[in-house]
Amino acid sequence: MAERLLNIIVILSFLIVWPVQTGNAEVAERENNIWRELNQTSDTILRYVKEGHYEEAKKLLEHFSDQFLEIRASEHRLSMRELQTITAVYNEALEAVVSVSLAHDDRVEKAWKLRLLVDVYDASYKELWQNTKNSLVSPVKNMQKAVEEENSRKFQDEMNIFMKNYEMVRPAWSVRLPVETYQKVDSQVKFLQQLRGKKLDDPDITRHLDTLETQLIFIYDGGEEDSSDPSLIWVMLTIGGAIVMALSYAGWKKYWGEKEKEREMKRRKRRSP
Repeated sequence: MAERLLNIIVILSFLIVWPVQTGNAEVAERENNIWRELNQTSDTILRYVKEGHYEEAKKLLEHFSDQFLEIRASEHRLSMRELQTITAVYNEALEAVVSVSLAHDDRVEKAWKLRLLVDVYDASYKELWQNTKNSLVSPVKNMQKAVEEENSRKFQDEMNIFMKNYEMVRPAWSVRLPVETYQKVDSQVKFLQQLRGKKLDDPDITRHLDTLETQLIFIYDGGEEDSSDPSLIWVMLTIGGAIVMALSYAGWKKYWGEKEKEREMKRRKRRSP
């Protein structure tokens, strides 16, 4: 009886959880498809900007806005910070393609910033920002060499390169990295800017460049984030809980069954002559 009850509870648990999981999977797949389209659109925008086709890039940016409205209207839960970040980067890219005074390289940078940010939400392959390690670590190493050589001009030039490359990847990091990790590296970059006016023999510069390099390497090569699926954990807990309850009930029935047998045996002994 207890074994049969256990089977029934397990089956019911799956019947309850399965429709929820199926519905969640369908929603996730629909959102993934929208993000994939947005990612492809941002890639084409970047290509148009690189080629100087600003009018075509502008039209695609308008189409991007329409696509993004589908994300905002869907069940996808973007935080307010994410919405603000995506909107701000999108507006920068739009302003860049319509500005007649902005240099071509600056327009490309704005398009790259949008490309790296949107790519974070497309889970179909490795995120693009993970390929930018050399663009950030190399300038830091070159700044370290400039300090050793006491070459102020080289130090400033390499810092400018680093800041330009960091600004392109910063929005993607702000929504992808753990909050503590992002805040840590961002504060380190801001502090680096404050060191511009110091002499290269100041120990703070060397110490801070070493710290920044370590943090960058950790971001690109360090520990992975916890990739556990909360919905999967919920399923495991639900089914596990049902099994534990069934086993507990079976154990309880068995315990009281044994007790009843003992009492029956005692009653029989008392009745026997």
